[in-house]
Amino acid sequence: MTAMNDAQKLWQQQAQSDHNLFVRLRGLGVHECHLLHYLQMATEKLSKAYFWRSGKAPPKNHTGFIRFLKALLDRRPAELARVAKALGFGQSKDLNRWTAAVQSLAYSLQNMAPAEARTGPNPEYPWPHEAPVHCPATHSFALWKAMSDTGQGRKLLEFIDRAIR
Repeated sequence: MTAMNDAQKLWQQQAQSDHNLFVRLRGLGVHECHLLHYLQMATEKLSKAYFWRSGKAPPKNHTGFIRFLKALLDRRPAELARVAKALGFGQSKDLNRWTAAVQSLAYSLQNMAPAEARTGPNPEYPWPHEAPVHCPATHSFALWKAMSDTGQGRKLLEFIDRAIR
């Protein structure tokens, strides 16, 4: 694999920082909204670090995580096998199947950004914006339950950890 360029290193450092804070907050048992906030930000920055490999800035938005997962699969067979192994999969076909299986969780995670959540649940602001009835700190997020209580969710958390490291 090729070395990271300077922009990738910056985005990777920030992804690591966001993820480290997620891990620490999770250990402290803080509200789900804070966990989802830092996890979403870490995956967004991970994606931006990956896409900076072209040498030009990726789109300035919050929707890179799904594209990142798909882009990982778009490699020559030998390189895909190395990537799969580095991310905890026995074979590239295992990574391919898993990626398809977790797309809805990954999509929900990337849509936790308020700009993507529209009037629905998000970890930062009470919603809906026009007439708020939900406070993120007291809300029980279905996504967090799926991330922490299902095999696919736990595997996605492990994947994110490995990808950021």
